Amino acid sequence: MQHLGRPGREARAVLDKTGYTLFTPEATELIHKAGWSDLVFCGVATESCVLKSAADAFEHGYAPWIVTDACASDAGADVHDAGLTVARRLIGPGQLLTTNQVIQQLASYDPAMVLE
Repeated sequence: MQHLGRPGREARAVLDKTGYTLFTPEATELIHKAGWSDLVFCGVATESCVLKSAADAFEHGYAPWIVTDACASDAGADVHDAGLTVARRLIGPGQLLTTNQVIQQLASYDPAMVLE
């Protein structure tokens, strides 16, 4: 598994969006200016917003990561699972992680790190 960022650097942001994708002009500028290479996605609507943002990240040359157990669909578990199936095909099966895998990966950089 690749690392999810650069050791010793904090990287977090919360952005509001009105469409399906993260890639609004504001977010695109923030990602570019911050120099982020890996983007971690979670949220509601695995099959639409999460999937669209992760696929767009991949097409923009970033490494998208989907946290599978931190996503859901208001249309039910079958639709959530379908979204993950499509994500595996679009961005690669190795790009889908669980919360525990993300926490372990982040904690491996600095044992004193406090995750919020």
